[in-house]
Amino acid sequence: MPNRRRSLAGRLLVTYAVAVLLLVTLFGFVVERLARESLLDAVEYGLIEQARTVSELLPDDPTETVQFVDELARGVDARITVISADGSVIADSLAEPTGMENHSGRPEVRAAFEGGVGTDRRVSTSTGFDQTYVAVRAPQGVVVRLSLPQNTVDAQVGDFRSGLALVVALVAIAGVVVVALVGRRLARPLTDLSDAATAMAAGDLEVPVPRSSVEELDRVGRSLQTMAQELGDRIAEVDGERRTLEAVLGALPQGTLLIGSDDRIVYANPALIALLGRTSGTVTEIVPFRIQEALRAARASGETVDLEVEHGRPARTLQVLVAPFGDGRVLVVVTDVTDQRKVDEVRRDFVTNASHELKTPVASILAASETLQLAIDRAPERLPEFASRIEMSARSLARLVSDLLDLSRLEGSSPSFEEVDLESVVRSEVERVRTAAAESGVAIEVTTAPISVVGSEPDLALAVRNLVDNAIRYTDAGGTVTVDLSEDEGDAVLSVADTGAGIPQRDIGRVFERFYRVDEARARETGGTGLGLSIVKHVVESHGGTVAVESELGVGSTFTIRLEAVGVTDDPPR
Repeated sequence: MPNRRRSLAGRLLVTYAVAVLLLVTLFGFVVERLARESLLDAVEYGLIEQARTVSELLPDDPTETVQFVDELARGVDARITVISADGSVIADSLAEPTGMENHSGRPEVRAAFEGGVGTDRRVSTSTGFDQTYVAVRAPQGVVVRLSLPQNTVDAQVGDFRSGLALVVALVAIAGVVVVALVGRRLARPLTDLSDAATAMAAGDLEVPVPRSSVEELDRVGRSLQTMAQELGDRIAEVDGERRTLEAVLGALPQGTLLIGSDDRIVYANPALIALLGRTSGTVTEIVPFRIQEALRAARASGETVDLEVEHGRPARTLQVLVAPFGDGRVLVVVTDVTDQRKVDEVRRDFVTNASHELKTPVASILAASETLQLAIDRAPERLPEFASRIEMSARSLARLVSDLLDLSRLEGSSPSFEEVDLESVVRSEVERVRTAAAESGVAIEVTTAPISVVGSEPDLALAVRNLVDNAIRYTDAGGTVTVDLSEDEGDAVLSVADTGAGIPQRDIGRVFERFYRVDEARARETGGTGLGLSIVKHVVESHGGTVAVESELGVGSTFTIRLEAVGVTDDPPR
């Protein structure tokens, strides 16, 4: 059955209306009863007075009594009966006395003989109606009894009842109207309080709470206002904590995903969206699917699951940590470890390559030294040759160790920057290698402009030195290395071009890798370590610049460095 709800005013109206109707009905019933009894008492009193009058006028001769009663009955509404001391009926205004039974046992007759006056109300045996009986003892020793049907009283009571019913109806209507007005007046402040509470539940905590002249309702209103203020403060506090938490989670580089016990996604921070793509809805939308399997495994075991997956194109390596909660929720933390894995791989390759590069000159030195010891006794004339080999290998080893130390220093420290005269650095480094270039039959041409940059002078010098040295090594005798320093749109542009053999297109993307050599034999012959261009790239990138290479087989290569300039003059190039 539907739940029927009524308003407070309706409940008050119904309750008080029923109460008023019951009270008014009870009042009418009591008044009607009292009125009937009062009328009956009045009838009895009147009958007693009539009976006394009749008893005083009653003749002494019994034969005359019958005629007297008959004549008197014409002017009296009541039935008149004269009863002797033995209970026999002497005269009756409605019946023949001879056929009537003895009345000595009637209550009113017996009371009259004993006390002078007797009354009774009962159903008449002769008429079958309710009768009121009044008996008075006469001086003649008989009892005069008058009786009157109660229906005459009921008729009067009926008229009174009609008027009373009209009054009761008017009073009931007035009472219901008053109750309705009072109910509406009492319900209005409660309705206002209910509306205010509903608005607060909907989020409007600034809604004004109405005041009431009823102390209890006003106290409820004040409590509601206080509750709204405290609730607003708590909501603001929770909202602030939520924003703080979202800001913290949003700033984390790790992807964070919270899944509810119903497998719906509760929260995903921007990092997770960047790693896995936009994720919404349920767990079934999460990719890679191995994460879904890890979720189920974590929930089943109640233990944290750790795994690595590959996702996206190009593929990224993601480390996924799935931690279940006791209430069915699951926290997923996704970390992009692609770069870390690449660093680890580069580090392993570096160690392997460094070991290999170090082992070659060391082995050459050991072999030459052993041969040198044998040559002391057997071929003294070859001692200078083996000593030269040892020296060459030692120098190669020294250059390799020096480059390794330089690379380690560049990766492990943050140099202090200052304004550097890049023109002076370039010219100084070119002059440093000019003699070696001349010995190799390579000409060097230099064109510079007065440009300054912010950076570390030793590191910039190291980069220029390795770049020029690399160009000389890969240029044949009779070739030329051109060094040019110029300004372009606020940048210092240093280009080092050679007329060497050039670099195959397949190798251009790898020339800046550690220990990578385009021509392995030539590099070893000229003493190259394979770290020079790696050092150049590291220095340039640490200074916020870029380094690029253009090359053509049989024509030569050009390496270009771009750094932000801080001092450019209009002096012509030199």
